[in-house]
Amino acid sequence: MQAKMITGFVCVMMLSVRMLAGAPDEAAVQGLYEGTCKDAKGELKLEARVVAQGNGTYKVLVRKIAGDGKIFRVELSGSTESEAVNFKGKDGDVEWKGVYAAGAVTGTCGEGCKLDLKRVERLSPTMGKKPPQGAIALLDGKPAMNEMVRAKGGAAWDLTGKYVIGDDGSMQVPIGGMNSRRQFEGSFDLHVEFMNPLMPSAHGQGRGNSGVFLPNGDEIQVLDSFGECTYKGGGCGGFYKYKNPDTMDVIDSIKDKPENLYTLASAPPLQWQTYDAEYRVKKYAGKPCVTVYQNGIKIHDKVEINKEARKSNFHFQDHGNPVRYRNIWVLPVDDK
Repeated sequence: MQAKMITGFVCVMMLSVRMLAGAPDEAAVQGLYEGTCKDAKGELKLEARVVAQGNGTYKVLVRKIAGDGKIFRVELSGSTESEAVNFKGKDGDVEWKGVYAAGAVTGTCGEGCKLDLKRVERLSPTMGKKPPQGAIALLDGKPAMNEMVRAKGGAAWDLTGKYVIGDDGSMQVPIGGMNSRRQFEGSFDLHVEFMNPLMPSAHGQGRGNSGVFLPNGDEIQVLDSFGECTYKGGGCGGFYKYKNPDTMDVIDSIKDKPENLYTLASAPPLQWQTYDAEYRVKKYAGKPCVTVYQNGIKIHDKVEINKEARKSNFHFQDHGNPVRYRNIWVLPVDDK
C-alpha cells in the first residue's frame, strides 16, 4: 500500500511539472500593471498588482480609478493552465476574465466591456543617486569594502559566491548581517538601494525579509510587501512593529482582519527599490524625527521615532533571505 501511495504521489508531481513546464515564468507574470476597462459608455483607469503565490498561482489586486478620483477594488485569482495564465473573479455580479501573454493581460470585465492591462515598471527617481560632496559611501560597489564590516566575523569578507560584489555593485546581505564601520550620532541623510528576492510560496515575514537599523536602534523594515499583508509596522517601509507607512491600501477579502493593509509604495520583488531618509536630531537630547521616501514616495513625514538618539552603527539585517543591497551612503548634516 505504501509503495502504491508513493508511486501515485510521484505521478501527481510529474503531472504537475508537465502542466507547468511550458508556463510563463512567474517573475515575468508578477508585477504592476496599468490599463483600462472600456465599454461603449466610456472607460475606467485600472492599476493591478499581480502577486505570485507559488505553484503557478496568483492573486490580483485591481484598483479602479474613477474620473472623480474615487477608488473601487476588485480581487481576482490567477492559475496556470498548460502554457497560459488565466485570471478570473467577480466585482459584485460582474464577472471578470483575463489571460496573460507577453507582458499583458487582456479579457473582459463584464458583458461588452474590454479589459486591457500592460505590465509596467515604476522606477524610483533617486535610483543610482550619487553620493553628494561630504557623504560617506558605505557600499559603493568596490571590492575593498572599507566602510562596511560583517556583523559576525568582523572585517573578514569572503567575497566569493553569493557575497561577491556583482556587476551592478550589489551584494547579498551576509549571514549575521553587516554594519557600518563608523558610528554616527547626529543628523544625516541616508540613501539605500535594495532588492527583494522572488519567494512566491512564502508569506508574511518569510518573504524577502531584512531591515535597515538606524544608529538609535529603530528599524525601517525591508520585506516583499508587494500586495502582501503583515502586522503593524512589519511591512516594507514600516517602522518595525509600531508604524505603518502612510501609503497603504486595503485587501478587501480580509478587510475584517487587522492585517488587511498592504503598502502601495512597494515595488515587486526582483525590482530595485530605494529608501531616502532624513534623520534629524535636536542637539543634546531627544528622539530623532525621520522623514522617509520609498521609491520617491513619502511614506513617513517628520515622525518622532521610538528610541533616543545615540552614537552607533548602521546595521543591515540578515533574516535568512537573499536580499541584496547596493549604493548605500550617508551625508552628515548640521543638527537643528
